[in-house]
Amino acid sequence: MLNAPQWKFRHMHPGEMNIDPIEAEFFSTEALGSLADAFVREAIQNSLDARIPGASLRIRMLFPPTSAMLRSERKAQYMDGLADHLNASRATLTKLPAPDEPLEFMVVEDFGTRGLQGNPRQSEDEEIDATGPRNDFYYFWRNIGRSRKQASELGRWGLGKTVFPAASRINSFFAITTRADDQRRFVMGQSVLKIHKSGGRRFYPYGYYGEFQGDFAVPVEARALVDQFCRDFQLARGDRPGLSVVVPYPDPELTPEAIIPSIVRHYFLPIIRGDLVVEVVHDGKTSTLDADALPKLLEQVTWDDARRLRRLAELAKWGLTLSEGDYVRLDPPPESTAPRWTDSCMDADVAARLRERLNSGHRIAVTVPVWIKPASSNAVLSQFDVYVERDETLESADEHFVRDGITIAGVRASLQKGIRAFVTVHDQALSQMLGDSENPAHTEWQERSPKFKDRYRHGPYTLRYVKNAPREIVRILTRPKEGRDLTLLQHLFSLDVPTEEAVLDPKKGRQDKPGEEAPTDAGHVETVGRDRFFQLQKLRGGFRLAGTGNGRPVPRHAAVWVAYETRRGNPFSQYQPPDFEVDKPPIELGTDGAEVIRRQGNILVFKIHRPDFQVMVKGFDVHRDVRVKVLGVDEETGT
Repeated sequence: MLNAPQWKFRHMHPGEMNIDPIEAEFFSTEALGSLADAFVREAIQNSLDARIPGASLRIRMLFPPTSAMLRSERKAQYMDGLADHLNASRATLTKLPAPDEPLEFMVVEDFGTRGLQGNPRQSEDEEIDATGPRNDFYYFWRNIGRSRKQASELGRWGLGKTVFPAASRINSFFAITTRADDQRRFVMGQSVLKIHKSGGRRFYPYGYYGEFQGDFAVPVEARALVDQFCRDFQLARGDRPGLSVVVPYPDPELTPEAIIPSIVRHYFLPIIRGDLVVEVVHDGKTSTLDADALPKLLEQVTWDDARRLRRLAELAKWGLTLSEGDYVRLDPPPESTAPRWTDSCMDADVAARLRERLNSGHRIAVTVPVWIKPASSNAVLSQFDVYVERDETLESADEHFVRDGITIAGVRASLQKGIRAFVTVHDQALSQMLGDSENPAHTEWQERSPKFKDRYRHGPYTLRYVKNAPREIVRILTRPKEGRDLTLLQHLFSLDVPTEEAVLDPKKGRQDKPGEEAPTDAGHVETVGRDRFFQLQKLRGGFRLAGTGNGRPVPRHAAVWVAYETRRGNPFSQYQPPDFEVDKPPIELGTDGAEVIRRQGNILVFKIHRPDFQVMVKGFDVHRDVRVKVLGVDEETGT
């Protein structure tokens, strides 16, 4: 026989494995800047996965006023049986509310979803047939790290729901679901502590709020109790299908001021597309984030990244207006080999057309086909889209990767400065593969993810092909043409391309030739290398490397790395081919007593024939400082 709703933790038996929950740690990642980010991402992701086909998803987040907090008997109704466990030894909660503190709460509800369907009394895996009916209720309430979600859905780890207790100062939450298939309504709660002792007995970390048959928790279904729950927590649920989650004593980080920017950062695309509407109710007003309101909001707010988000939203909105004919579709890579980016990935005429558009200030949209090769089935041709624009006001690159509406915040392609790129993946085959590679927080694509490794032929190469697409497309479009192009991206790069007139010394009336010293704005000489084998002289648009002439033996080879100075970080690790390539114009070399044996990217390797050798390198941007690193070795190096 069922009893009144209460909280209950199971007694642990002697010999049980002692394991404290650690799932909340999966959301502690540098790509998520705050608890608000994690809460928003997981709550909305779960709702997107449960959306009724064809329905528009609406999320309501409520921050009630102080007057709505529950006190005395109303509070006790939802805390009965929990306090002793919260205060137990080894529970280790550090932000516990005072005993007389009113029950503060926040709410997140979804509408347009199917709710938690399935048998609420199921207690073990009975779904053998993968095509059979799914039990959302069972997987939500009675599983951690286990999921029955389909391949194309956002969440696969079964960990997203753990953000709800993590958001609570008492590591607990309540939820009510109304189901689309049978209209039944259930209320239940869960608390996630550690193994703890109370009254001299050990208790399991996971406790439930509900009615009980022995230790088995059964959800509350009595209409009077469910209606009272909805009134007490100011829910808008009613009889509409979906899920409402109540977080008691929310963490102080969870405020409307933190939540609203997180919604925009992580779900701007489905909002702009009209697939998602989010209402944040606070201070007696409702802030609505939808396709019409979002651009206006970004014009008004003073967030540090508001302008960047506004320009990103504009690029995304532009992409949604395009027809199929507005995209440039690349040829697919060969099916039999691993995909790799080369200049041949883009036809020369196509590259010229896109280069002209990008250089003239227009946006470009490229569809990139790619083969997905499951290890146990046939290859499928999939695709993704890349949108690129130039923004001269950017202090660094701005790149975003979105899979099925959610931003994969930790993916970066090392895009060059002044470029904004936006990658969207919506094709099912590629989305499934990328989803398999994601970490539990869905912020990274990992080649060694346990759900990804060995499941795809050429899987790691395919991941890199997608991740590097923005960088490689821009590289191809900004690659110097054969010969000298005096106008190529002159608004981004000031390339010193010497002409016949420019290299003439107007004072001396002679031509500057390799091996001769050029006019310099900093003519100091610096000896370099631990053993002072070399001296380095800065020239205008370049440098000269020479032997010291002190009679000491010199190494057989010299390896030279060159890069433009950067404001922060290692300039050599931040080198990009669009800066310059030492084997391509406008870079020029002259040697005397030395022989070039390697010339690639930003690396030069010389074989030294005489101690008084000289090497002159010119053609760098005269408006940028050049950093040079030299290493003398007895064998060929430079790698």
